[in-house]
Amino acid sequence: MRNFYAFIFLIFVLYGCSVQKVAIKYASGVFDSGVKAIFSETDYEIAKTSIPANLKLLEAVYNVDSTNEKTVVFLVQGYTGYAMGFVEDEDPSRAKLIYKRAFEYGLNFIKSKSKKFSSALNGEFPEFEKVLRSEFSKKDVPVIFWTAMAWGSYVNLSRDDPDAVSQIPKIEAMVKRAIELDENYFYGSGHMFLGVLLSARPKILGGDPEKGKEHFEKCIEISNRKYLLPYVFYARYYAVQVQDRELFEKLLTYVVDSPVDILKGGELLNVIAKKKAEKFKSMVDEFF
Repeated sequence: MRNFYAFIFLIFVLYGCSVQKVAIKYASGVFDSGVKAIFSETDYEIAKTSIPANLKLLEAVYNVDSTNEKTVVFLVQGYTGYAMGFVEDEDPSRAKLIYKRAFEYGLNFIKSKSKKFSSALNGEFPEFEKVLRSEFSKKDVPVIFWTAMAWGSYVNLSRDDPDAVSQIPKIEAMVKRAIELDENYFYGSGHMFLGVLLSARPKILGGDPEKGKEHFEKCIEISNRKYLLPYVFYARYYAVQVQDRELFEKLLTYVVDSPVDILKGGELLNVIAKKKAEKFKSMVDEFF
């Protein structure tokens, strides 16, 4: 694998654009395998140190061909996951910048593919919602979902910024469209993210914790209780919002006590969930 990356790097440095694009097509299968290897990783520190280098390589690929949707999805997903899993709990300011990088990659790609989306992005909400329904189909779910995930995570760390917060309805609409098209995508994470959006905000600002709870439970159902992150966010956002300490502790204890390999091919997601659960359990007296 190391020799392969060195080969790709030399191609970027020494050869012209057409040869580089051929190399990118050749590399596609390797990138797919690399993503699978990362998601299957069970060592938190190995994942934490290996992901950034892979993301920079993906950026090099993107700089050669920014129209490659698979590359864009990997970039948005990768930076979003890295910020959420390894940065946000320790350095929210840095995570915010990484989320911004991620959603800008996504939005720029979507705008390049749809002039109507580009126009509606800064327009009125009804038109934006209409464009989401008319312009996108199931094949677009990955880029729509991860862009919304990154954008929403950025806003969640920017609650003191009225301009950022004002974008929540559009972010929510993107997640809802992704769910309409494929609610099972990425273990039902669209429902998990809606759970966060609805539970994190007080009712006066459009929050609805009980609807948020329904989405968390739907995500858990879709993943057959094997995906542990929804339990963590269910505790952190819903249980804290409604001040249910017993539920908070029950949810996090389930995560801490569960083996990471119950989610085959997604072990790293559960490793991250367990890390977060342990941290939040230690903060229980701050939340209640």
